[in-house]
Amino acid sequence: MKKALKIILALVLAVIIGVGGFVVFKSTQGISYDIASAQRVGSDVEIISEDDDSVTIRKNSDGDFRVLMFTDTHIKGDKTLDNMTVSYLVKNISEQKPDLVILGGDNVTYGFNKKRNVQLAELFEQLGVYWTTVLGNHEGDGFLSYDRENVIKLFSSYDHCLVKEGKADVDGYGNSTVNILNADGTLKEVFFLMDTGDYMTAESKAEYGVTDEDDVYDGVKTSQVEWYKEKHDAIEAEYGKFKSVTVVHIPIYQAEQEYAEDAFLYGEKREGVCESGFDSGLFSAMKEKGSAQAVYFGHDHVNNFGVMYDGILLSYIQPSGYGAYNMQSKFDAPESEWIQGCTLLNIKTDGTYTAERIFNHQ
Repeated sequence: MKKALKIILALVLAVIIGVGGFVVFKSTQGISYDIASAQRVGSDVEIISEDDDSVTIRKNSDGDFRVLMFTDTHIKGDKTLDNMTVSYLVKNISEQKPDLVILGGDNVTYGFNKKRNVQLAELFEQLGVYWTTVLGNHEGDGFLSYDRENVIKLFSSYDHCLVKEGKADVDGYGNSTVNILNADGTLKEVFFLMDTGDYMTAESKAEYGVTDEDDVYDGVKTSQVEWYKEKHDAIEAEYGKFKSVTVVHIPIYQAEQEYAEDAFLYGEKREGVCESGFDSGLFSAMKEKGSAQAVYFGHDHVNNFGVMYDGILLSYIQPSGYGAYNMQSKFDAPESEWIQGCTLLNIKTDGTYTAERIFNHQ
């Protein structure tokens, strides 16, 4: 009996040591890219003012304001794939020299994610480029993950990160604006950054009239729509009429339409649009306020189309990561057909802009 008990205790101890070792090992898994080797890009943008849900910045030189957007990088602790993703991230930033980088969510995924989030923020400090982000549905969903709230708190603590924690009484984390001024202090453009959550809870389904059996993606909530309208009014009261772009991760409800092929302004629909499972009223609020030029989103890794819907562009950001399903894993496409890259917006003095899709492999 004593011998059996000793064997059992030894096995339990071995399991504890094994699990503990695994936790320690995984918690140290970071990005293999040599962050210190990244050449500084720098910026002539300065922060003019900031509060808990907005930051106002100004570019002091003439010319377009360049915004480079990435989405679904899925930096997950796979050294080979993460290194490829981050290498292209750095390459595109170094070549395009943006005034602002926006990450469209699902940036750092899987468990044990704190170190990788820290490294991502440190990479931007090394590059010396201002950046901000929205959260995706996979932020904080892995074992021993840094949760969504703490990811935003972590990022916002870095000098070059412009994301704000947002109002406590508004759903989600990181709901904020980036207000971009011209050199003369007039308002060029406003970016609304909004958290679309992950999956709908039973309470949310009941509130928004979604069948309880449906497993649907979350989206912008009523409190966020009200925040959007109030923030819009406050900005307009200070600067007058302006133009704006909204960035979310999960496509808004209106993105899932049966568009004719010739309705696409660019890109292709290679899979169904996994949109928010309900209409929050955000699109109606955008139409009411009148500044909205576009809504950009990610989430669906092999879609990259843009379409004009009732006067507002609904568009995917060019997908950017190699750590989740993509053209190769889903369609066994040759490298020449991979669509990973980024989207560049060149914003003029009056807030109008041109967009360019950048492909890493084409």
